[in-house]
Amino acid sequence: MTKSLVSDRDVVAAVREPRPFLFLTPARLPLREPVVDPIGQQLLETIVIDAIPQLVRSLVDYTIERQNKRALERGHAQPIQLAVLNRRRRAARTWLLAIAGGKVDGATRHAVATQWMPVLCGTGPDYSGIARPGRVLIEYLRGAITACIFDQPAEVLLREARALAVLETTLAAHLAGLQQIVRLSS
Repeated sequence: MTKSLVSDRDVVAAVREPRPFLFLTPARLPLREPVVDPIGQQLLETIVIDAIPQLVRSLVDYTIERQNKRALERGHAQPIQLAVLNRRRRAARTWLLAIAGGKVDGATRHAVATQWMPVLCGTGPDYSGIARPGRVLIEYLRGAITACIFDQPAEVLLREARALAVLETTLAAHLAGLQQIVRLSS
């Protein structure tokens, strides 16, 4: 039995090299209407429609957790009112239905940036502070819906890849709309 010149520690350290996470990049402005693949959109809708109640609960819980964390840091911890919860649930459900439908038109982008995001982020009518929390929510939904798409093993993942492409195109358009509103408000 011969000994290797490279120790096991060096091999393990080389294998565990950290890699950067790729965040979603917004669509380019001025935004032209992105082309949404109809087959991928139908598959995305089929997958997401069944998971919407769980995704709404998850998204609302995540926003409340973020708001409670900010409130504790500032020293203003208060319970979330029922009316606020209901508004967040409606906003989350409407946004998820728009994502499932692959809606990237101007009206949907405007609604995401001026109605649904402020309600979900708890920023109110002030759009200047919504860029970072909005990006975090988009990334959160990107991960949650991607998990729904790839929840079962398959030999060929072409259909799932098409659904993922539609999801990322839709979310990139929504992120571009959010950034456009933030720029216009500042």
